Amino acid sequence: MPDCTPLPLGPDVVDMWTVYERPSDYPGEYVARRWVVTMGRYGPTTDVVRGDTLEQLQDKLNGLGRVWMPRMDGDEPQVLGVWL
Repeated sequence: MPDCTPLPLGPDVVDMWTVYERPSDYPGEYVARRWVVTMGRYGPTTDVVRGDTLEQLQDKLNGLGRVWMPRMDGDEPQVLGVWL
């Protein structure tokens, strides 16, 4: 499992974990993928955390001092939200 702690990415870089319910590449699992956001650019990393249940996944990501943002209108149907 990748380290879920914030990386020292620099003052203009934010990382976040997007949580998915049963994405096509991990059917039957809950998955969080780390994304990196910079000025004018964003994209996924290769870091993935998996769990059989949403609770398992949240236990791995909870307590990092992050804020849970529920999915927004227009998000893909399998997106549950983001730890920011």
